[in-house]
Amino acid sequence: MDQLKSEQDKLSSPTPTVFTDGSSVVTARQITNVKGKSLNMKIETMRDPGSRTTGDAVGPVPHADYIACDASVSCADNISGVTIDGDIDMSVSVKTSQVHAGTVDETLPSSQGPAVKMIIEHKVELIDCLMADDVFILQHVHAKRIITDRNYQRLKHISQPEKTVINLIDLVIAKGQGPCTLFLEVLKEPDILMTYPQLRKLPIIIAQQ
Repeated sequence: MDQLKSEQDKLSSPTPTVFTDGSSVVTARQITNVKGKSLNMKIETMRDPGSRTTGDAVGPVPHADYIACDASVSCADNISGVTIDGDIDMSVSVKTSQVHAGTVDETLPSSQGPAVKMIIEHKVELIDCLMADDVFILQHVHAKRIITDRNYQRLKHISQPEKTVINLIDLVIAKGQGPCTLFLEVLKEPDILMTYPQLRKLPIIIAQQ
């Protein structure tokens, strides 16, 4: 009963936070007072052959109302007052990609890359610096396509700067070596260093200069 109330509270929240990585899916659809002959709410996603077991998340995961990691699916749909005369499809499927694991290049997510480890090691200091202007760093990371449009829309609606930055950094870490390398490059840009002068004192920046 308490768990049901908790889910209802999340759904009634004006801006529930969502975190997904890779090909994971979170749905929080509101469907009310609908009549029809059929209802199709089928969800499909694809996982890489070499990825971890669905839902078996390893490493840092941002705090959010709804979280889906490693090609998992999290459903928090709210359906009420719906009358369907025919078929209802609410199936969920996670398929394995046909691309052989050996063909995946080194730019795909890797939790073992040096850029990933560097960001994790200096995560607290980065949060302290970047939360001074969470919108500015978010704009730059989005402009460099390090995060998707969907990621950007979710992050920009978080009202607390510290939480925005924490979720942003955790998201970049979850994306792996390639995005983490690009993120470090963004931190060295002149306008970023001008906006966040404390970054110049961090080993993570000094080591790259």
